Amino acid sequence: MSFCQTPLRREDGFTLIEVLLAVSLVAMMATLVFGSLYVTTSAIEAARASSANEQIIRSTLRVMTDELSVGVSLASGPWMGINGQQDGQPADSIAFLTMGQFRGAESTKDTELVRIVYTREGERLLRFVRRNLYGLTDESIEQVELASKVKAFNVRFYDSKNNLWVDEWDGRGRSGTPKALLIELTLLQENAELQTVRQWVAVGAS
Repeated sequence: MSFCQTPLRREDGFTLIEVLLAVSLVAMMATLVFGSLYVTTSAIEAARASSANEQIIRSTLRVMTDELSVGVSLASGPWMGINGQQDGQPADSIAFLTMGQFRGAESTKDTELVRIVYTREGERLLRFVRRNLYGLTDESIEQVELASKVKAFNVRFYDSKNNLWVDEWDGRGRSGTPKALLIELTLLQENAELQTVRQWVAVGAS
């Protein structure tokens, strides 16, 4: 009498080793996907922050260029450029008369001029405006923050009479206004790097 041997049937399902291999594979793929996503997101955020900083710098320098280019010097309000430092970095100040972006210098009147002061205080670049030149109180002074995280604000003046660049300017002892200015503005970016932008300004060119 012979017996037929039937093959053993494998039970449905996965072994523990197969499950562990599948879990490891899924975890590795998830790590790669989320890692790539994090790098991409960080790069996008850094690019946005850098673009925002550059836009702030450009708009700040545009305002300053518009006002400085039509600046004038009078006995009652001479150009003054002070060479200063804070924490070992340039923190210069400029004071001058102008109509700024409101009107060209050729059409200004003494009573229509405003006194502008640019100065760095701490990590801020400030713009002070005195609209009433003959006011006796500070009520006529307006203060605007042009930029924050400012690490350096450096200004140089071109003396056309002596054909040289100087770090300070005193309109009382020189020929009124400088022929040109070189502005250097340094800001701290989000990635802790410093960004310096330079701007040339020709005075009296408008």
